[in-house]
Amino acid sequence: MEKKVKSVVTWLSHHTGLIALLLTLIFVVITLGLGHYSNLVIPGNPDPNARYLAEPGTHLDFMSEWDGPHYLSIAQHGYSNRALTAFFPLYPLLIRLFMFLISSPLISALIVSWLALAIALYFYLKILAQLFKDLDVSTKVMGMLLFLFFPTGVFLAATYTESLFACLALAAIYFALNKRYLIAGLMAGLATATHPEGIFITALIGLLLLEARLNWGKLIAAVTIGISGIVGYIIYLSYSFNKPLAFVSAQRHNHWLSGNPFTQIINSATPIDLILYLTVIAAVIYWWKRQLSFALYSLLFVLLPLIGGNFAGYSRYVLMAFPVQFMLFAKTRKKTIAYASVLLLSGILWAYFVIHYAAGYTGGS
Repeated sequence: MEKKVKSVVTWLSHHTGLIALLLTLIFVVITLGLGHYSNLVIPGNPDPNARYLAEPGTHLDFMSEWDGPHYLSIAQHGYSNRALTAFFPLYPLLIRLFMFLISSPLISALIVSWLALAIALYFYLKILAQLFKDLDVSTKVMGMLLFLFFPTGVFLAATYTESLFACLALAAIYFALNKRYLIAGLMAGLATATHPEGIFITALIGLLLLEARLNWGKLIAAVTIGISGIVGYIIYLSYSFNKPLAFVSAQRHNHWLSGNPFTQIINSATPIDLILYLTVIAAVIYWWKRQLSFALYSLLFVLLPLIGGNFAGYSRYVLMAFPVQFMLFAKTRKKTIAYASVLLLSGILWAYFVIHYAAGYTGGS
C-alpha cells in the first residue's frame, strides 16, 4: 500500500496541470457547498443591487453578487452606461464567447472563472518550484492552500475578475522569471485589459526582467506590450464615450478618488483590512533584501489605499499581492504549528467571506 501511495505521489509530481485541476475542483466544490449552506441558514440581502436575480433556476446565483452581475450585464449588453466602465472588458468578453456555446450568462461566467483558476494554480505551482528548489508535491500543495484559502479567496470561484487576473498575472510572472519577455509582456497586456491592477503586474515584469539583466530593448518591448490592454481600453472609451479615462471617474461611484482622502481612509478600514495591510508591509520588508522586485510590487499595495483615498475593496485586491502568500509560505513551510496556525486563521476568515458573500452582504469592499 505504501509503495502504491509513493508511486501515485511520484506520478503526480510530474503532472503539475493535473494537480492544479484537482485542487480547483476541490476548492470549487467546498466553496459551493459552504455558499449553499449559507443560503439555507442566512436570509439573503434584500437589496436588489446586491444579487444576481436573472437566473434563479441555476441554483448558483449566489456566486454572482455585487460586482458580479455588472460583468454579466456587460457580457450581454455591452457598456450601456458610463458607470459600467469601471469594469474592464476582457472578462465579460470571454463570458460572451462562452455564451455562444452555453446560453446561461451565469454558467458561462463561472466556467471562465474556474478554468482560469486551474491555469492560475498551474503557474502558481511552477513559480513555487522556481522560488523554492526543494519542494515535493505535498509541500507545493501547502503553498497553494495559502493562496486558495486566503481570506478573500472566494472571489477566485465567483463571477469576478480575480481568477482570470491571477491566471494572466501569474503566467506573466512565470515567463518573466524565465526571461521570456515577449510572452510575459503579452500576459501582462491581457491582465491590463482585465483589471486596473494589471499596471502593477506590468511594473513587476519590468522589474523582474531588469533583475535578470535583459537588455533595455527587450525590457521596453515587454512593458510596452504590457500596457497595451489598458491603452486599448482607453482608445475604446474615447471612441464610445468621448472620455478616455471614463473608468477613473466611474470609480468615484465607489468613493474612490473623491472626497477627503484622510477621512475616507480612516472610515473605510475594517479590522481585516488593517491586518492584511500590516501583512503586506511585512512582505515589503521580507522581500526587500531577497528579491527587490517582489518588495516593490508589494509596496504598490501598501500605497493603494493612499492613492485611491479609500480601503474599499482592499481585502479583495490584496489577494493578487502574490509575494505576501509566498512570504507566508517561506516563513512557515518548515514549521508545522506555525503553518497550521496561519492556514487555520486564514481559513476561518475565508469561510466568513464565503458565507457573507453568498448571502449578498459583501462584495469584497
